[in-house]
Amino acid sequence: MSTIAEAPDRAVDPGGGGELLLLPEQPRRLGPESRRLLGRLAIVVLALQAIGAWLVFVVGSGVDGHAARAAGLSIAFPGGGLLYDASPVLFLLTLVGLVIALVLWWGVSAHFAIPLVWIVAGAVAVVLADGPRLLADHGTQWGWAIPVVYALAVGSVAFAVSRVERRFRRKRALVPGLNDYLRSAVLPERVSTPRVADDMDAELLRWCYSFAFQPDDGVTGLDWGEQFHGGTQLRYQVNSVSWAMSLYAANFLPNAPGQITRALTKVVDKHTDLRVWGYWHTLNLIGNFDPNPDPIRRDNIMFSAFLGDVLNTFEASTGSDAFDAPGSLTFVWKDGRTFEYDHHSIAAAVRANFDKSRLGFFPCEPGWSFTVCNVMGAQALRGHDAAHGSDDWDEVRDRWRRTLDDEYLTPDGSYAHIRSNHVGLSWDTGEVPGGHYFANGTHRFTDILPAHARRAKALDVKGAAPKMAVLSGMVRDGRIDLDLPAEPERHRTRTSKLLPWIKIIGGARLVGDAALADAAIASSAEKCATGARWPERPVDAGAAGLGSYMIVRWSTPLDLAALNLRGYEPPVGPVLTDTAWDDVLVTEARSPDGHSLALALRPVDATVDEVPLAFSALVPGGSYRLSGGIDATVVAGDDGTAKLTISVSAPMRLMLSPAEVAS
Repeated sequence: MSTIAEAPDRAVDPGGGGELLLLPEQPRRLGPESRRLLGRLAIVVLALQAIGAWLVFVVGSGVDGHAARAAGLSIAFPGGGLLYDASPVLFLLTLVGLVIALVLWWGVSAHFAIPLVWIVAGAVAVVLADGPRLLADHGTQWGWAIPVVYALAVGSVAFAVSRVERRFRRKRALVPGLNDYLRSAVLPERVSTPRVADDMDAELLRWCYSFAFQPDDGVTGLDWGEQFHGGTQLRYQVNSVSWAMSLYAANFLPNAPGQITRALTKVVDKHTDLRVWGYWHTLNLIGNFDPNPDPIRRDNIMFSAFLGDVLNTFEASTGSDAFDAPGSLTFVWKDGRTFEYDHHSIAAAVRANFDKSRLGFFPCEPGWSFTVCNVMGAQALRGHDAAHGSDDWDEVRDRWRRTLDDEYLTPDGSYAHIRSNHVGLSWDTGEVPGGHYFANGTHRFTDILPAHARRAKALDVKGAAPKMAVLSGMVRDGRIDLDLPAEPERHRTRTSKLLPWIKIIGGARLVGDAALADAAIASSAEKCATGARWPERPVDAGAAGLGSYMIVRWSTPLDLAALNLRGYEPPVGPVLTDTAWDDVLVTEARSPDGHSLALALRPVDATVDEVPLAFSALVPGGSYRLSGGIDATVVAGDDGTAKLTISVSAPMRLMLSPAEVAS
């Protein structure tokens, strides 16, 4: 069959964004590597079944063949020999053990768990073959168990295969209609209107600074719990705060980078806290039988790639090269061993893992490769290339795209969330609805595969547009009067009314409805505000929800994908280089025209009578007027700098403009 990279597979996008990829008319059930892995698994299973059948029907047919028959039935189905041994309780315990082993296989990469339960159950069945019974006479065998065990084996396989086949056929039936839609779909323009920072933005920024500058470089303010899958992983919480602050730096404070750059540096450095990355030693030991705790070297794309992308946005928003120096990110293990990395070596590690993976994607947990994590890996390489002129993504792109399209794509244009690097299986882990999505990662393919991003957006818009249209009709005076029900957060220990608001803001941005997005931003702040400050949260949500909320609030005009594509651009116009950062919160510093500077200030606590304002990038010798509740004039020195002092007692919006413009 033709892959989606082969003609004819494109339609013209009437919205002017280029071509939209069409879906394959004859999609594959499996990609080549998944087929190889599953084929290998099938051969092993069939060989074992043949051995089991030989033990049951040949060796076990003799007078003293009970042990052989028990062994063969144990091979045919987990615990099958125990049922033959008239031990139904042990048989049921085996099934319970299998469920636990399945959870451990996914949860902590215990790939040996299912075989171990299977083997132990078989060994017990052999030992009990002619031994005592709990509910039957000594040495009893249930002959009827033989057809039952084989029926269970055949039925289990048939159920799994038919379920996968039904889903495949259901999705394949959608392809003609979806392609018709893609041929005529018009993509909405991205919402890119700058926002004015309001009171909630100020409180969120205040929380970020308090989190960043807390004593001892701690992580107080985040949710603590298990670090594998439960939604309380510190790594993702620190990621989201970093991304949010990068967006704020780029969109609200490009002309006053001092304080937020210092804070962001602190937050990025929190990734080296042992509580954030120490989980990897356990996963690597259980899943790879590798005791090395180095969190970057092998697999663990859920840490290395996410951190690489954090570094991209940090550099793109601040221009700082603090993490380019060798050893600038040093991870110290419990026994004192150190693992020294930087932006360049992390990108190199991600590239090396991509290169050595036969599947093409490399694992988060050992043996499990998630689409979203590998999208983050692609973003990490793409952003590093933009910042440093490397070509890692160019070298990886084609093979990466083939893996995405051949191994993970499903007929309706969605991608499987997870696939095993060992056996090629993909299944719904319960982490995302249905186990599939049209796009993922913080950039949704926009920077790494633009054509894929457009198709994914079109498919997402198809489902979201009707819902957003209903909500758009409910906007009154810039608000939405909705009392949304609380939803469970990912860690399932609490619920939050903020989560549905996050979805509305994201959905409004998806369909290009700026008014709805702004109304949802304003209404969510009113309905979910707590009035609390760090270490509590200013909105009613866990730390992960807080991070997501800040990201969606602060994603205009630049979003994370745009930052990754652009890299760093120095600010144009006057720059606020210094002020009383600890006493005054600078919530905006932007140049609307390349000549003036729009400032928004508010006291951190109480009135500050003397607030120094130091400016640079002024026209040497030029006269500037500061207006907006203040009327002051300064003249720039020969070096283009100037200083003045003001009083700040309440939130205020100021404008520094060339005197002739201000007049």
